[in-house]
Amino acid sequence: MSRRLLLLVAALGALLALPALAGASIVYEASTGAGSNHAMYVSDDDGANATKLPVTGQFPVVSPNGAVVAYEKVTNSKTGATQLHFLTLATGADLNTGASCGGPVWAPNSAIVACTTTQTTGDIKGIGLSTVTTTGTASVIVPSVGFGVTGYSFSPDSSTIVWSQAPFGVYDVSATLRTLPVNGSGAVTKLGKGSQPVWGPSKIAYIRTTRVVVNGAPMIRSQIWTVNPTVGASSAAALTGYKAKGFVEGPVPLRWTPDGSKIVGELTGQDYGQPIYVTANGKIHQFGPSNSGVYGISADGTQALVVGNLLGGGKQPVYASPLAKMASSLLIKDAWAPSVTANWQP
Repeated sequence: MSRRLLLLVAALGALLALPALAGASIVYEASTGAGSNHAMYVSDDDGANATKLPVTGQFPVVSPNGAVVAYEKVTNSKTGATQLHFLTLATGADLNTGASCGGPVWAPNSAIVACTTTQTTGDIKGIGLSTVTTTGTASVIVPSVGFGVTGYSFSPDSSTIVWSQAPFGVYDVSATLRTLPVNGSGAVTKLGKGSQPVWGPSKIAYIRTTRVVVNGAPMIRSQIWTVNPTVGASSAAALTGYKAKGFVEGPVPLRWTPDGSKIVGELTGQDYGQPIYVTANGKIHQFGPSNSGVYGISADGTQALVVGNLLGGGKQPVYASPLAKMASSLLIKDAWAPSVTANWQP
């Protein structure tokens, strides 16, 4: 899940020549495995000209402008403890922020990430939320004790963050959406019940869940809702009315198309994942290969970056999958945790 050139000078020279520095790119891990650092790569939009990064780590996420890669560096292979790093692609400079903060999500302005925190010792008693700037300044949004953060996203202008929060151990069913300016000014605004928020051009998509029992086993069912943050909780409305069966839970939002006309996500469930997009009328459209997950959206909103074989073990192919009824195109034969820039266009 990370990579390292034997010759650092050669690696940096290759990085300076990458189209990603002037435009879009894909960043990904080459392999996976808990508790260790792996090789990481950057490639062209179509997966060509892959070049190894001069660092190793896990879960690389490239900034929207393609300049910086946020990733987690394993510091203790026994406990799996990690620290957040920022790698500047143009220079190869690597900043260890010192923050034990995982799952970084970039703000659209590429200046800050949001990430989750837990205690570094003892039993985990909560999942908190922090922001970290590319200069390494960390700010706590939600403490890591007593709460469970179940998703987070930035506003289009990068000024505000939305997250879902519940008492630790309760999670989605009891989660509440909250927003706060990134600079910490003002009071927290509550937007009603919901979790896994994704901020789009004008609305926030999220899920609301209910508990059910299927063949004696407890499960949840999910539906996608939206809320207009400028109006507030009163604008919350259900978008989908999916009738889930068996061990399928329901739709989950992951991305908006840039024009805000579609929400791209997945139908999820036990041993099940299917890419979907949802139109303004709430209709769900399946696309791409089954047993797959969505990891990015193209700049024109017509294709998604999809990773296949998520549940089957072995290699995980990466595709450009049109939202229209067209065949997917193979980009990378095997990659883990890929991410793309805002102007990715295969």
